[in-house]
Amino acid sequence: MKAIGIDIGTTSICLVLYDPENGRIEESAGAPNEFLEGGFRQDADRIVSVIKEKLDWLLDRNADVGVIGVSAQMHGILYVDREGWALSPYYTWKETCRETLFEGLDAAQWLSRRTNYPIYAGYGTATHFALDKRGEIPSGAAGMVNIGDYLVMRLCGLSAARTDRSIAASFGGFDLSAGRFDFDALSAAGVATRCYPQVAADAKAAGSYRGIPVMPAVGDNQASFYAAAGEDSCVVGVNVGTGAQVSVTDTRLESIQTGEVRPFTRQRYLYVQASVNGGKAYERLAAFFEETVELFAGVKIDAYEKMAALGMAAEGTTLVVDPSLCGARGKDGSFGSVRNLTEENFHPSDLIRAYVTGMAEELHRLYLAFPPKLREGRRRIAASGNGIRRNRLLAQEVERLFGMPVVFGEWKEEAATGAAMMAVRALQVRS
Repeated sequence: MKAIGIDIGTTSICLVLYDPENGRIEESAGAPNEFLEGGFRQDADRIVSVIKEKLDWLLDRNADVGVIGVSAQMHGILYVDREGWALSPYYTWKETCRETLFEGLDAAQWLSRRTNYPIYAGYGTATHFALDKRGEIPSGAAGMVNIGDYLVMRLCGLSAARTDRSIAASFGGFDLSAGRFDFDALSAAGVATRCYPQVAADAKAAGSYRGIPVMPAVGDNQASFYAAAGEDSCVVGVNVGTGAQVSVTDTRLESIQTGEVRPFTRQRYLYVQASVNGGKAYERLAAFFEETVELFAGVKIDAYEKMAALGMAAEGTTLVVDPSLCGARGKDGSFGSVRNLTEENFHPSDLIRAYVTGMAEELHRLYLAFPPKLREGRRRIAASGNGIRRNRLLAQEVERLFGMPVVFGEWKEEAATGAAMMAVRALQVRS
């Protein structure tokens, strides 16, 4: 039995055909994912249409597919009607709804204080709350789901979602110990709770597509970690995509001062420190060099290869860069900086090296924010995401700062592969 894994990322969509017998990806397909004009929203039905086309192509070529798994960018929401069709665009995790609502606070700040749950800008609950206060929840909305849930609904012809705990917890206001949304706390904070999805309590398939079981969608962070490390307690997961996450897994449910505890497998939790910076920040540096060359020389270039060579050549620079272009969670108004600029280090190579070092330093700070007992026994880094896989300088700096070897899995599309692997595991648990 083979499995198809589907990942709905912020900037790309990927499907893989995974063979658990030999642990290989036999085929893959992909497409870009796009924002609608004027914001960080996406067309949910277009996403479904693109995926169905790619999925049918894979299924027509392979008759031995036994299960379909889905992973999706977390935190975002869209509204559906009673038949399960989209009434709104998909509000991604980048749709932050920062306007002030009450007592000088935005939606996320207000809800974090009122519910005692960590709810950040871009979380589904914060977006839902802000849209409600604006009067922008569509008339006839009967449900609120993640894009992964919506894909599963459309594949299986469902009118309502059974969302996995990993997706549900990403909305905010989710009680990990009880495995459900804390509607009492949410309601007391003024959140309209009638649209929240039902949380799946077991490993049961959501339905089927062309006779093949489709499992409820899981979070892309969990899927990427599973593909890279499984349930290995010795591993630190470092994922750099559009954003970035540092993760460790443990069987214990511990409270942490910063970051999140996310549901993982049925026996484990995933502890996550996340950054809104990541591969996107490095893309902006490349865009800066490309723009500069075009403005001065009238030539269009692809800067990445030259940046890598220059950065490697500038080992030991004294320039210090904090590349927090998108700010930092919980630190409003805090952005990046360049320090210690001198005549000797005022070169592109130094800037690139210092910039990438700054990216690695942020990842290391996130790791150190875990309690010491959650850092005990960690011996290697399982790296995933194109933001680090394609940036060997970043991998080098991460390895140096963490003092652990960086290991890449054989799969380049970790989230889609992890979705397939987790779907196979769920079927085995069910049987």
